[in-house]
Amino acid sequence: MSDGIEIDLSEAKRAAEIVRDILGRLRSNFELAPYEYTKNVRIAPGEIPHSHPTLTLNTMIRGEEQLLCTYLHEQMHWYVTWYSYANRAGWQAISQAIRQMVPSVPVPFPQGAHTEASSYLHIVINWLEVEAAAALLGRSAAVEIASKNFVYSGIYALVLDDWDNLGRLYLKHGLVPIRPATEFSNEDLLLAAHQDEAKVD
Repeated sequence: MSDGIEIDLSEAKRAAEIVRDILGRLRSNFELAPYEYTKNVRIAPGEIPHSHPTLTLNTMIRGEEQLLCTYLHEQMHWYVTWYSYANRAGWQAISQAIRQMVPSVPVPFPQGAHTEASSYLHIVINWLEVEAAAALLGRSAAVEIASKNFVYSGIYALVLDDWDNLGRLYLKHGLVPIRPATEFSNEDLLLAAHQDEAKVD
């Protein structure tokens, strides 16, 4: 009750519970532990999914495979944040090489992110998301989902078109193979939790 007005939150609660239950099924059906760099998850109906400080999902995405890819996407932000602090030289080299490979990136949303820096960051995040999704769903399914994604559509297209070159770059600097969260120390997890994500000096 607020100033004599009765407010019904049941639909918001129900929508959040649906997403919670889908995520629960995904965690039962797939081995997600290697990709869970954080296990603190919020479900916020009106928010855009984001990674930090708490991994946040909304209630707009209810397809299981699409939700899986969104979840992996946000977890990859944590992974890249860890890498950028644990291997600063590697992160600087990757960032510089991508800017040379891709002189201009899609900006703004939905083709790209809201800033140029975020669009460049998502060349890494989106590649890793597809790589992780391919390990769970198969490559063809992961590529199909990425190619149809409305959010960051231009970045997904760029990543898929230049997949091999980006993969070689990430391999050269030890970003891949993706290091499993199950091998992370407490110190590693604290690095991944930094809110100053993937800083470039």
